[in-house]
Amino acid sequence: MRISQRSIVDVSLLVLVNGMWAAQYAAYKIATEKMGPITVSAWAFLFAALVLLPFLVRERRHHSGPGNSAPKTSSAITPGERSLLNKRNIIGFLMLGVLGLIPASAFLAWGIDRSSASNASLIYLTVPITTAVLASFILKERMTAVRWASLFVALTGVLILSDVDWRHLQLSNGKFLLGNMLVLVACTASSFYNVFCKELLRRFTPLEVLIYGYLLAVVVSLPFLVWVEPISLAAVKSYGPSTWFAVLVLSVFSWGLAMVVWAILLKRLDVSQASVSIYLLPFFGVIISALTLKERITPIMMVGGLVTLAGTILITSLEPSSS
Repeated sequence: MRISQRSIVDVSLLVLVNGMWAAQYAAYKIATEKMGPITVSAWAFLFAALVLLPFLVRERRHHSGPGNSAPKTSSAITPGERSLLNKRNIIGFLMLGVLGLIPASAFLAWGIDRSSASNASLIYLTVPITTAVLASFILKERMTAVRWASLFVALTGVLILSDVDWRHLQLSNGKFLLGNMLVLVACTASSFYNVFCKELLRRFTPLEVLIYGYLLAVVVSLPFLVWVEPISLAAVKSYGPSTWFAVLVLSVFSWGLAMVVWAILLKRLDVSQASVSIYLLPFFGVIISALTLKERITPIMMVGGLVTLAGTILITSLEPSSS
């Protein structure tokens, strides 16, 4: 099997993205001790947009300079089709925020607080499969034998890594049922975001899609911050350093740099290809837990991580992208 240099770069970037995403679970857990899930999400989206804004300004200046071309979108896209006042774009970003960003963040934070770690980790295994199914319907991506095999290999690796005790899982237990359903909704919303932003990336750059989506998500969150989770100056003052640090981790890494790299990869790969790498999240979660909480890494965990990585390499190396 000959692996191209581009495939090596793509796999390396997918590993980097999932490493940054893995930090969100601990960050959400810490942040929700003081903030409600919608409040955490709103702050994270706002800070992420502010962190990425200078990069967008630099991108605009670079492409508006003498001798430089327009931002790299489809050559058939006209300035009118890129306008934020275009009805198609307004609806697109609204759907991205309301059906993707807000539930993906807020419901995950809410669900993590109301479910067990084993339940949440098992439910999260639905993301690549749900993403692949949505991509086949919305984007007409073809699920080939290689792609299904890669999903199976990666899923096998995660199950080895997780060492799931099937007898003690409590997916239908009334105590955890609400949290489990919230995590499932968050996973579905993440899948929708991954698929739907691909369509917007044909007309906008990755930075534009991220920043416009984040700012719109903040605006849509405002009514909930008034009626559901009223925010006050006294509440803001009560947030300690650990809370703000958790929000910054979410903003800079999970929703900031990681999402920029992810959006760039979605322009180069099919969504169903890139989504297989999401199975690397539990592996990095184990590593982060070992480093921060001094938890033990067993040989079987390393085997599971390597099998999961093999599934990612398989789909990015052997299967050509239709992008």
